[in-house]
Amino acid sequence: MTTAAATPAVADETIKCAICGARVHAIHMHLKSDHSEVTPEEYKEKYPGEPMFSQKAIEAIKKREAEKAKEAAAGTPGEKVNTHTHSTSKKVVFHDLFGLGRNAATISASGKDIMVTQCAPAAEYESMIPEVDPNYVFNLDILKTLMMGLEMRIPTYLWGHAGTGKTTIFEQIAAYTRRPLFRVQHTANMEEEHIVGGWRLRDGKTHFELGPLAMAMRYGWLYMADEYDFGRPEVTSVYQAVLEGKPLVIKEADPDNRVIKPHPDFRIVATGNTNGQGDETGLYSGTNLQNSANYERFGVVQRMDYMNKDLEERLVSQQGRIPLADAKKLVDFAKRIRDEFDGGRLGNPISPRSLIYAAKIGVGKRDFKQGLDLAFINRLSSTDREAARQVAQRVFS
Repeated sequence: MTTAAATPAVADETIKCAICGARVHAIHMHLKSDHSEVTPEEYKEKYPGEPMFSQKAIEAIKKREAEKAKEAAAGTPGEKVNTHTHSTSKKVVFHDLFGLGRNAATISASGKDIMVTQCAPAAEYESMIPEVDPNYVFNLDILKTLMMGLEMRIPTYLWGHAGTGKTTIFEQIAAYTRRPLFRVQHTANMEEEHIVGGWRLRDGKTHFELGPLAMAMRYGWLYMADEYDFGRPEVTSVYQAVLEGKPLVIKEADPDNRVIKPHPDFRIVATGNTNGQGDETGLYSGTNLQNSANYERFGVVQRMDYMNKDLEERLVSQQGRIPLADAKKLVDFAKRIRDEFDGGRLGNPISPRSLIYAAKIGVGKRDFKQGLDLAFINRLSSTDREAARQVAQRVFS
């Protein structure tokens, strides 16, 4: 009498796919390779109670998590593990991070180094980190204020005239601190679902897709509400609980996405042309008078003016690659144009970015007036074009 060889206990080590019966360790990997039309969420919904991982896979995941925690614990002092995205963040010296040099303006009042957070997000989010511009010149006082807001988790609102660099300074802070940045530009046509998400039809089925705010909160990104004062108050009111540090509640969402708790690395900032009290100058049609209760939730409100003359001259010279004497003339032109704008006599100011373009084009054309024409003046109304060209003629005569 022969005895049959024992069959390996495969069923004890693997789990069965409810779709095709294949024996696997991880359903989500099997779906990706063999059933790409089915998402893990759809699988769980269709086959409730079916396991997603084998016991062996669960043990491997636990082992990997323990190893990561051990590595982080043995890493740089002050480094912490961000368990939600398996990323780490660490404390670094403020003046070293931004390349400012150690002096009285870059250390604390007590003479100690200022420590700030530098993030290390999950690899899939690194593409959302802006690139460092080595030629960017920070306004030190404003940089310190904005970094204070980020470090203390205080929602920050930065306002000022168009072209003062409000968006750019947040982009460069995100670049240096390695924070994934999600910038959302507000318009009069924006609806609440553009911010929090909504139901979408995909492959013949409806799914709830998270909006940018919900994603930033879940994954720990820096969320920038750009041109916040252009948003309608009934839309910007969606931010109120978030500005208080509370979860975002999306009543229309599916159960898995109904309550989004803020990730430890999540930060929210906003920019605008006004301080929420409406446009007193008449220069920014489309801005709205905002609910004061909404604006009170921004713990830091900072005005940003145009760069001081010396900084802007240095910036235009460095980035435009022109002699400082030529940069001084371009900045002189910019100041005169901005004065006209502030006085309501011109419809648009000129930004440092346009000045840099004018410098580069001026070198190529061997004529900075042509550079200003192509980079700035040609986009003005016919009346403003003539006025701006007269200013350029006086500066470069």
